[in-house]
Amino acid sequence: MNRLAEVSVLSLRVGLSEVLLAATALMLVVSYLAYRKRRQDVAQYCAWAMLAASFYSFGYACQIISTNLQQAKLWLNVQYIGIPFIVTFWLLLAIVYTGNRAYLKRWAAVLLFAIPVIILISQLTNDIHHLFYRELRFDPSDSNLSSVVITKGPLYWLHFGYFNVEAVVGMALYLRMYAKSIPIVRRQVVMLMVSGAAPWLLNMIYLAIFGRAEVDLTPFGFAISSFAYLWGIYRFNLLRLVPIAYQKVFETMQDGVVILDYDHNLSHVNEAARGMLRELRLWNGQTVSVHKVFASNPELLAKIAAGGADESRIAIRQGQELRQYQVRISTIYDQAGMEMGKLIIFSDVTQAVLYQEQLLANASQLEELNAFKDKLFAVVAHDIRDPLAMMVNLSEIIEEDFIEPGSEESHIFQKIGGQVRDTHLLVENLLDWVRSQRDKINFHPMVWELEPSIHQAAQTLKHHLERKRIRMSVSVQEGSEVYADKDMMELVLRNLMLNAIKYTGTGGWIQVEAADHGGHMIVSVKDSGAGVDSEVGKTLFHEVQPGSAPGTDGERGTGLGLYLCGKFVRLNGGDIGYTSVPGQGSTFYFTLPSTKTANVRQRTWKEIDAI
Repeated sequence: MNRLAEVSVLSLRVGLSEVLLAATALMLVVSYLAYRKRRQDVAQYCAWAMLAASFYSFGYACQIISTNLQQAKLWLNVQYIGIPFIVTFWLLLAIVYTGNRAYLKRWAAVLLFAIPVIILISQLTNDIHHLFYRELRFDPSDSNLSSVVITKGPLYWLHFGYFNVEAVVGMALYLRMYAKSIPIVRRQVVMLMVSGAAPWLLNMIYLAIFGRAEVDLTPFGFAISSFAYLWGIYRFNLLRLVPIAYQKVFETMQDGVVILDYDHNLSHVNEAARGMLRELRLWNGQTVSVHKVFASNPELLAKIAAGGADESRIAIRQGQELRQYQVRISTIYDQAGMEMGKLIIFSDVTQAVLYQEQLLANASQLEELNAFKDKLFAVVAHDIRDPLAMMVNLSEIIEEDFIEPGSEESHIFQKIGGQVRDTHLLVENLLDWVRSQRDKINFHPMVWELEPSIHQAAQTLKHHLERKRIRMSVSVQEGSEVYADKDMMELVLRNLMLNAIKYTGTGGWIQVEAADHGGHMIVSVKDSGAGVDSEVGKTLFHEVQPGSAPGTDGERGTGLGLYLCGKFVRLNGGDIGYTSVPGQGSTFYFTLPSTKTANVRQRTWKEIDAI
């Protein structure tokens, strides 16, 4: 019978040893996972605590199957490589995790390790002074699961007291944080509390019930701790973000945040929400229904009760003031898809609503002013354009029939006539630009012959050519027909020719050419002028160029001409561009569909500006 009992006890010892070895492996896994996140102090302390616990577990697994005292002492020494430091690392983890790092000065951290180091040294040298263990003997009797009998000394109880003080402080920090935390953080805090409480409670049970003669349950408690850490890492993102960061983000958000539990009771409220809503300022964390808190706001309660995601604007009266809030309500689910509560985010948009109302009022006034401006501009421009057109015709008649060529009067009259013609062209361009801004220009493409229009445009600029003694040659391919709006293209031709005259010096030359290339007519105006500045050329046909450079004879311009050329050419389905060599001249060109490939549709001005 004794033999059977001996075999049974031995089998139990081996079984317990195997369990502890498996727990050791699990602790090392957790230590490795935490070490991978070692940039965070929390992860570092977790890794060290689990590594220290693995020494305890491994050493004790070997101790309980030892066959003599020397083996037992060896494995007891292995255990104490980790035992004195486990709870200290766990306390450091608690201090950092709960946001109390500011209290962890360098001298304080060193002081925390002073007693663990003393314990380690006194245990390793116990055979000299016997202050840690009064007695240590080997007793392989059948009735005991542990073959080593220990009589504890004063330094052991010093270690025991220190261990408990550290555990109580750590638990107090976790409990304090749990009371103040948002739900996502509370679950992590619970995991850490379980990891610390399991070995602590099992150690108490071991000392209170089994005393010195049975198996130490504390290493099995650290096995539970490793399970808790592992569960927290994979289930609640433990160690991915320091929870104090979650808390800081939550509390410092400018938007008000209210978290409700499954029963629609207030669970957590950030400071911004307290500042926005006076109903929340007096809430002190007690269990209270949101229906009671917001009883005076049935619209908000209806949205909360509706379920699902919702975003809308509601007005909430705060004292004598009516505030506007953008409210976003979301349902919170756990990983199993079960509803856990609701998240309500309040954004104060009162000022934005006031600005919006003011903008709408200003927009209405602006629309009225624009309508009045358009009418006024149309009347004024019409009254200016017609007299100018008449003056242009009269100046041409007087110059041809009544002024003697070469006389002083002829020279003066040429300048007057030139100014009148330039002003008339400016008014025409200005009217076209205004109509383009209002999308009021009529677009009537048709087939027409290009050569007569080029010659007619050159004829209208005859006085400018003669005044600067510029030679102009026109070369148009025979039968050159295009499909485009004729009035628009004649304005483009006049503006490109006038631009060439403006920047060509006295005695220079201009060449106008038109030829069919691959189904598209290419019209070019080449001059021997000053060329185009590369910076100005980037936006030449896309923006009005105010204060454009004066011509070679001091001519001034508004920058409208080339801008309108770009819009009109693109409206007719063509492209426009230029090449230039500073100091040697420029070539402005544009393309138009020929009658062979004409496929032009009317575009809006927004479409043209996007090209």
